[in-house]
Amino acid sequence: MIIPVDLGNRSYNICIDEKEPFAEKIRGMFPSSQFVLVTNKTVEKIYEKTIAAWEQTIPLARYVIEDGEKYKTLATWNTILEFLLESRFDRGAVIIAFGGGVVGDIAGFCASSFLRGVAYMQFPTTLLAMVDSSVGGKVGVNHAKGKNLIGAIYQPKLVWIDTAVLNTLPKRQYISGYGEVYKYAFIGGRKMFDFILANHAALLNQDKETLETAIKRSIEIKAGIVSEDEHETGKRALVNFGHTFGHALERFYHFKDITHGEGVCWGITCAVELAKRAGTIPEKHLPRYEAILEKHVLPDLPSKPDIEEVYSAMFHDKKVRAGKLRFVLPAEPGTSIIRDDIPKQDIVAVLQKVFA
Repeated sequence: MIIPVDLGNRSYNICIDEKEPFAEKIRGMFPSSQFVLVTNKTVEKIYEKTIAAWEQTIPLARYVIEDGEKYKTLATWNTILEFLLESRFDRGAVIIAFGGGVVGDIAGFCASSFLRGVAYMQFPTTLLAMVDSSVGGKVGVNHAKGKNLIGAIYQPKLVWIDTAVLNTLPKRQYISGYGEVYKYAFIGGRKMFDFILANHAALLNQDKETLETAIKRSIEIKAGIVSEDEHETGKRALVNFGHTFGHALERFYHFKDITHGEGVCWGITCAVELAKRAGTIPEKHLPRYEAILEKHVLPDLPSKPDIEEVYSAMFHDKKVRAGKLRFVLPAEPGTSIIRDDIPKQDIVAVLQKVFA
């Protein structure tokens, strides 16, 4: 299956479970290029035979980073650039991001900045990366001040998705990714809302057919949004549903002991509770929201968060405008709106209720 992302001369395809071998596909796209594989130690260990086979098919160098959100830093970005420079790669080089969201974001940021921009492609190995971070061109690194504060929007040449790789994904990482799938129920239209509500149990149990449908629909939703609003001047902000709260939690825990998707899972609950207080959900639809939240998975947290510290962390989010917090809040089932007029007392009250 091929899903196009229509961005004029920056357009590219998202290929899902295509039969053509990956190495042959990219060799055909870039017949005279050298390739650089950026991955992490965990993925390299699992897929050593696969990577070795690629190395027999295409001219492929590899650079392996440590695994984890805490390594999504300028320091890691710099070490990759040093490798590219010392290896004397030129502007014809193609970077392959083979891993989860951290690998994809860092590798893409390197591609955007090396020699003022070289081609790259995404081969996501986690559910979260498949349905979110690999699509749309947002690349970058974290900073001590907050999540994804340094980066660029730089589109890949290809996104290659092989859903079979999810068979090796630990349950915790799967649930983390499911947080991003679940998010689309609130921004992807009534059909997606009802699909998640009806198939939640099957998705948690990783039913193959249901999961493939969820991945396809999630990617179609995001691809459509990105095609309309590449630089987040309007509609694209909706994909941040649950993220204002989620990013603040990640920062509170210093990007350790909590995954991005786990932060989003908690952020979704907070966003719905805030919507109730703000009155953005029509009263007649409140039972449907209660029903979908009852099915929601809330992962364990390392410790009880400090409410004031989490609130303060929100102001380091890149979505802040003119000192105002911006929240994506649900309205009609499957739709959300953006609000920047929520008073502190309501935000704090939601945090106190959710994390009581």
